[in-house]
Parts: sequence; structure tokens; C-alpha cells
Amino acid sequence: MAVEAGAVVVALLAVAAFAAVLVRSRALPIAGGLAGIAVSGVSTMLDGSLDDDTKERAVREAGLRLLLGAWGIAWRIALAAAGVLLPILAADGLGLVPLERSLGVLTRADFILLVSALAIAAGWMMSRVRNSHETAANGLGDRMLHAFAFSGPATLKGLARLDDRLFARTLAETPDAPPIFITSLARGGTTALLNAMHDLPGIATHLYQDMPFISAPLLWSRLSGRRATAERERAHGDGLAIGLDSPEAFDEVFWRLHWPGKYGERQIELWKNGDASDESRAFFTRHFRKIAALRHPDDTSGVRYLSKNNANLARLRLLPEMFPGCDIVVPLRGPAAHAASLHRQHMNFTRLHGEDEFALRYMRDIGHLEFGALHRLLGFDPDIADRYRPDDPNYWLAYWYAAFSEAARNADRLHIVTQDALRQSPQATMDALLERLSLTGRRDFSTQFHSGTDEQPCEMFDPRLLREAVNLYDDLAAGAVR
Repeated sequence: MAVEAGAVVVALLAVAAFAAVLVRSRALPIAGGLAGIAVSGVSTMLDGSLDDDTKERAVREAGLRLLLGAWGIAWRIALAAAGVLLPILAADGLGLVPLERSLGVLTRADFILLVSALAIAAGWMMSRVRNSHETAANGLGDRMLHAFAFSGPATLKGLARLDDRLFARTLAETPDAPPIFITSLARGGTTALLNAMHDLPGIATHLYQDMPFISAPLLWSRLSGRRATAERERAHGDGLAIGLDSPEAFDEVFWRLHWPGKYGERQIELWKNGDASDESRAFFTRHFRKIAALRHPDDTSGVRYLSKNNANLARLRLLPEMFPGCDIVVPLRGPAAHAASLHRQHMNFTRLHGEDEFALRYMRDIGHLEFGALHRLLGFDPDIADRYRPDDPNYWLAYWYAAFSEAARNADRLHIVTQDALRQSPQATMDALLERLSLTGRRDFSTQFHSGTDEQPCEMFDPRLLREAVNLYDDLAAGAVR
């Protein structure tokens, strides 16, 4: 009996060794990358805009990369198999459990079922206790899909082209309409404004259910079907609940896809007039149409894509040129409260990223680079990082001042709405904003925003810097939506 129990323990150790080697050798991300190469090759073959020579070269290159990748997977699996043998051979060599007993347990049907059940239960428990509430992908299968979908630019572009090809008729029948961009620094109230507006008539946004194949939303909606999940508080700890039907910002992925050179290790460069190319403009326009067709398939009057993207503050000069007729809405929060919240969230995500590797990868992949280990300044003032450290609240106040100085330079093309107005008179403020945006479908906004006073912890900051920020705030607030 003791030998039998020992054989079960050795077999479990062998399974654990196999899984550990696969994880440590990064076999799963590599497998996702191979799938991405395959998708890119297929989408290239289906692309009618390419000539036969270009397609042939692309297929040859994809084939070579697949062969190299297959070798990489093969030796990792062989290494994992060797890992299985280590505890079995060690137990046999020490005279604890004979080799044939351990191998016999390892291949028994009841043991395989037990291990499978334990793996499923462990995955479920990890998803329950995981701190990464921001992610829509918690299980192993979801993570493998995520690794595949974000395995590289070729995958993202290949999936987009495949979506274009498969749903060409839908795209042709979906009219263009000028988009609406909600942007501010993080913690400025952009999410609350998005939640208030996303289900208005004639408005279409990304939802969490569009993950992970955000560049092929039409195809993914057909493959994934209708998924259900309970809402839960997001990782910011701010009381906002999210689920698969909640709106979210994902289009930053596409800005990085088309302008990778602007994303430095410490800062993200500003976009300027003339930065848009015909390719990037066409890509975004098609994508906006996809989301419009997905959210409102029967609306032929022109659905407006609604984007909430904090990094669009760096594109205030480009957006009107790239998307004629667009509207840009900038929530404005008092500088002390806003900077204190930025500082608090940076410290929160610094801790979270140190504890949860997948949360780090998820947020990096979707372009949320505001906080923690991923933090990169938008390049309004390149010298901020030389004057302050991110754990200093004044760093965030200086960042606030630099960001909204850029907003002030472009104020004539913005709809500024103060968080104080949304807190004190949400209905009147939102009605005035919707009138500015020529949106119909009035609704009750009285419970959409925090109603308490937005406390301004002025004692946290350098008085001179705070005075400059407050003066800038007052200038911007004077022209805000009323």
C-alpha cells in the first residue's frame, strides 16, 4: 500500500515537472506566436490587393518561420518529457518506488482523470483569487488565446486583414460617421463619461467581450458567441464594476501598431500634423466601421464610434486632421485631486505588476502604459522625469500641468467638461454636452457620476507648482461645457 501511495506521489511530481518546464521555457507564448504566423500567412494569401510574387515571398517566409518555431517547440516538449523522468528515475534509484510502478500510475485512466480535475480546479481557484480584475482572460485557455492574439504585429494585422476579407460586404454597407474621442489623463473621469455615453442611440464602443481578438472583432463575435460573466471591481480599486458587456479602451493597440517608433522606453512622443498615412487612416476607418456594424447591425444612418483613450491627449493636433468632423471631449479634474489619484494608482499598480505577471502582460498588450512597471510619460515635457521621481506626488502634478498645457494650446477644438460640474449637476452638464455633440436620446444621468465633493489634498504638493496648476485649471474651466 505504501509503495502504491508513493507511486501516486511520484507520478504527481512528474506531472508537475512537465508543467513547470513548459511554463519556464515559455512554450505556450511561442506556440501562440506560431499560430499568429500561420494566420498572417493565410490572410496574405486571401489579400486580393497583393500580387502573386508578393504572396509567394510571404508564404515562403512564413513557412521558414514556422519550421524554426516548430523546432523551438519540439525541443521544449522534449525537455519537459525529460522533466517527467527526473522524479521517476530518482525514486527508482533511491529504492523508494520502482520505475514500472510510477510509469503504471502515470498512464492509468483514473490518474489522468484525477490530474485533469485537479488542473481544472486549480485554474478555477486561481481565477477566483487573482488580483487581476482588470483582465477579461483568467483561465489557461483564455491566456493561450491572449498569447496568440497579441503574439506580434503580424498577427494583429493579419487578423485585421482576414476580418476585412471575410466581412467585406458588411464593411461596404456600413457608412462612415465622425468618431467621438474621450481623452484626459488617467483618473480624470474618462471611464465614468464612457459608461454614461456608450449605450446612447447611434454610439458604438469596444466592449470587454471583444478581447482578445480586437483587430478582428467581427470574426471573433461569430466564433465566441454570447459569453456571460459576473461583473467585478476593476483593479483600480475605485468601485467601478466591469464585465464582458462593459465598455473599455482598446484602440491604443492600433496606434502603437502603426507608430511603434513613438513608443520609447521612458516616454511616448506626441503626434503632430502630417503624421497620418493613408494606410493608418484607412485602417482606423475600417475598424470604426466594424465596431459600428457589430454594435448596431441594423442602423444605416451612420453610427459614431466612441473612443475612450487617455493617450489621445498626445494626439490633439492630429485627430481633427485624421478624422474630419470628429469631436474630442476632455474631462477636467482639479489638479490636486487628480495628481493625488495618479500617484496613488501608480503605487497600486507597481505592487500589482510585481505580484501578477499576467496583469503586467495584459495591460502592456492593450497599451495601458500609465502606471506601475509599465509607466511611460506622454511627452508633453521631456524633463519631468529628470526633476522628480514617480513616487513623488509632485511628479504627477508636474505631469498634470504639462498635459493640460497641451490641452490649452488646442482648446478651440475641444469640448472640456469639468468633473465638478458632473458631480454637482450631472443632468444639466450631460444634456449640454450631448447638444454640443449633436447626439439624441436623452436619458437620466443623475446617478452616473460621484456626487460627493472631490477633495483636493493641497498639502501633498509644492505650493508654487500647485498655484500654476490651479491657474491653468481655472482658465480651462472658464470655457467648459455648461
